[in-house]
Amino acid sequence: MKKTPFFVGLIAALCAVCAFTACSRQVNYLDYISENRSNVFLYRDDTTEIKIQCVKKEQPFSADGYKGEVCEIIETFVTLEKNPQELTIGVEGLGGEMNYQAVTRQYTLSFSAAAFEKSSVEVTLTADGNETTYTALSVRHDGVMSCEQAVLCVVDYASELFDGLTQNGLFDGEILVRLLYDEGCYYYVGVCDKEKKITAFLIDGERGKVIAKKEIQG
Repeated sequence: MKKTPFFVGLIAALCAVCAFTACSRQVNYLDYISENRSNVFLYRDDTTEIKIQCVKKEQPFSADGYKGEVCEIIETFVTLEKNPQELTIGVEGLGGEMNYQAVTRQYTLSFSAAAFEKSSVEVTLTADGNETTYTALSVRHDGVMSCEQAVLCVVDYASELFDGLTQNGLFDGEILVRLLYDEGCYYYVGVCDKEKKITAFLIDGERGKVIAKKEIQG
């Protein structure tokens, strides 16, 4: 059968699309994660609330579409019924003096350390010389997916978004992924392009289902 110019052009166009899609699928999007909050430990009672977050993120952090050098840090947050003049925190032997944030009414401290690979951590608070030890429990359990799995769920769900940001085998943006807890585990996955526009997804942490999507201009 003689091929017409139109037919030949159509085949060429289809081949180009298939080649582009195959190329974008070969990109390891996990290499472009600039913030990865992999675990959260919590303690709560009537007077004290403690949150410990294990994070890998670029320093200094900037949602600008470019992945910088990533460091492992531990972020700590403490809310007390009565605020002391001085508060120090120790988490598994690491920590220091905390800073009070008037806007959020909580104490915070971040320090360099690898993520805690355990189901609970010991937290010691020293408030004006009075020391108390607490056990903070991880919000993750066996049924909760990893940050990397959550990102891949979004790659599959929003394939057109990722294809549009993939050129010459490279991803033209950065990815933010954060474990969240609100009576269950969820993941925030943000895809940030070079124009600082973030397409954000909320993922069910157990089913991997996208339950919300929002666009944010940075």
